[in-house]
Amino acid sequence: MGFSGAINLDPVWQYMAKASSAITSGQLDEAEYWARMAVNSDPSLGEPLIILCDILEKCGKKTEADAIYKQSALSHPNDDAIMSVYSNFLLRNGRIDEAETYIRRALLIASDRSAYRTIYASILQQKGVLDRALDNARLAVQLDPKSGDAQSILGILLWQKGKYQEAIEPIKKALELKPKDARTHLNYAGVLESLGNYKEAETYYKKALELRPDWIEAKERYEKIKKYLDKENEVKIILTSAKKFKEEGKFDEAEELYKKTIELKPDYTECFNDYGVFLWERNRLFEAEVNLKKAAELGPNWVSSQYNTALLLTVLEKYVESETYYEKTLALYPGFADAHFWYANVLFKMRIYGKAEEHYKKAIELRPEYKKAHENYAYLLKVQGKNSEYEEQIKLSK
Repeated sequence: MGFSGAINLDPVWQYMAKASSAITSGQLDEAEYWARMAVNSDPSLGEPLIILCDILEKCGKKTEADAIYKQSALSHPNDDAIMSVYSNFLLRNGRIDEAETYIRRALLIASDRSAYRTIYASILQQKGVLDRALDNARLAVQLDPKSGDAQSILGILLWQKGKYQEAIEPIKKALELKPKDARTHLNYAGVLESLGNYKEAETYYKKALELRPDWIEAKERYEKIKKYLDKENEVKIILTSAKKFKEEGKFDEAEELYKKTIELKPDYTECFNDYGVFLWERNRLFEAEVNLKKAAELGPNWVSSQYNTALLLTVLEKYVESETYYEKTLALYPGFADAHFWYANVLFKMRIYGKAEEHYKKAIELRPEYKKAHENYAYLLKVQGKNSEYEEQIKLSK
């Protein structure tokens, strides 16, 4: 008996192959014809039904696709793939509660599928149940770290929870896994913008628009940040001039320019920070406090604005209030020796000795030759009656 090497496919799979080929070449009418042939050839199979509904949706025949999905879910109650794909269809069309019903059915059949957890996370996100959404997104990534969709929804949810730094990693991974996905570029740009990385954000908004030139949302965001950066560049030039006037002792001229920058960009951290420092140097401490606090509010992820506010509040002996800004500073920059030193001084003043000692030690660890830190730490040790350690630190402070 001879063997030809040919593979004899059942008609249903032959029709499926022809439908897939037609989809690839953009011939949707032909794809629909072969998908219907596949469904009619073997109605018991779920895959041809899914392919047919996908084609119908692409052709704008959503009502028919919906009817077939619904009937398929009834006739294939144990087919988790049909349940999940129908759920995704409902999600895309804004029918959130129905989408949740079907994805929950899919998860009852197969709870360990990353794709299903991703869909469920997206549904919960749209319902505003962010904690449960985040739990499902984390599980989706755990089940399949190479799923771009799972990484993307995890990043988006972290972003929505205000965890901007943590959101960066999963969305970057999503970009690596889905480099041609416009939505992922847009999401990454949004996170970068939230962190104040406007120039880098502009790059990714532009990339999203290149991938989908007719996308109105991407166009609007790109144009908005472009205008912002154009104005930011103008403001930076004025700030440079203001600093030059200050160095030359032309304080009135400098102040006029600082005020001008705030008029031009009232949401720009650097304007308020630089003006606040200028006022501090002129010993106008109340005005300086107002401006530095505004800078810290506008730039929650900018170390300088948080640290300068903390220092001024220390000078004003508003120690309790300064704590918040030192904590924010060190959360952003844990290796900032001066911030540890000044925070330790504040804690020493407040008689929170244990915590003060931790920060003096950290300042010295980061900068072993920090003589003032050794000296102040020595006085803290003396207050606590630790005389031998006091002597050691005093020697190191010389």
